[in-house]
Amino acid sequence: MGRAVMTPVRWLGRAVRDSGAERVAFSQAAKAALAAVLAWVAASYVFRLPQALLAPWAAVMIVEATVYRSLRTACQQVAVVVVAVLLAVAVDWLLPWQVLGVAVAVFAGLLIGQWRVFGDSGPWIGITALLLITWGTSQEGALLLDRLVETVLGVTIGLTVNGLIFPPVYSGRAQETTQRLAWDMAALLAEMAEAFHRDEPSNRADGWSRRANGAVSLVRQAERAIELSRESSRMNVRRPAFVFRTPTDGWQTVLTNLRNSWPYLAEIVEAARTMTDHVRPFEYPDPTSRKAFATVLDSLANVLRLLGDGHRAGEKNFEAATDTARDAVDRLTDRLENVHTFGNAAGLAGVLLPARHALHELTA
Repeated sequence: MGRAVMTPVRWLGRAVRDSGAERVAFSQAAKAALAAVLAWVAASYVFRLPQALLAPWAAVMIVEATVYRSLRTACQQVAVVVVAVLLAVAVDWLLPWQVLGVAVAVFAGLLIGQWRVFGDSGPWIGITALLLITWGTSQEGALLLDRLVETVLGVTIGLTVNGLIFPPVYSGRAQETTQRLAWDMAALLAEMAEAFHRDEPSNRADGWSRRANGAVSLVRQAERAIELSRESSRMNVRRPAFVFRTPTDGWQTVLTNLRNSWPYLAEIVEAARTMTDHVRPFEYPDPTSRKAFATVLDSLANVLRLLGDGHRAGEKNFEAATDTARDAVDRLTDRLENVHTFGNAAGLAGVLLPARHALHELTA
């Protein structure tokens, strides 16, 4: 069943009530509108520039997701306009035919814009040069200077608005995505443990591998969220400069544990699913070994849940859960040493080693 479509009224309600993605998007849009108005007023009525379009345009472009990105984009925008002005002047001076000048300016501008120092603003070199030539301002030094002033004015206002008025911080997203990853993996292992405790085939066994593979996308989401959170703390007045550790750092450790343990957890899931593929369900290992395996799954799921709840190594309940998981793995090891049939040995070996590695990575 798909997710319900959020209505505009409900979206606005969440933006007002909750400090989540909706509120961030709402505040950033409001700041962009404010920056555009301030830039337009400053360009038109304070500095009385003849064509004030570039100022509000640059101001809106500067209101980025983080203050650091705003500063980076500001530098890129100024560089783009400077290069575009120089390109327009050079083309107009070298080529007397405007049509040919337009073609050369666009062609050269788009090629120059490929240089990665310009970032996403690169294509605007050719476009800005095109506008300067077609507007006939490439021959008038005063108007070209106005374009530079408009751009600098716009990026300054946009950077100031984004940096001083509720500068965005995204630590909540890092926590949410990492928690979701831990809890989803814990839920999967708990479901598998229940099937083995009951000693009966699960009609969801075919979905176990898909859910385990789906964790990869959650890992990537969590990594992006943590990187955005760290970036949002840079040059942010809401994060004092003397604070060297951010709330994201703890979740980065949890994510590292989850990411490193995932390949081994995926091996466990695949081995468990294979056990359900036989004509006689759970044909191997023997019932006692399957119970021991279920206990291992339960203990690993508990460790994952505690990681999702924010518990760390050194905390009493987390250490207790870790000890319980190690005991469960040790009992499964004892079973492997005492079995005498190939089926039992193959079944236990297929889950024991990845379980031991997964536990090591989760508690590292």
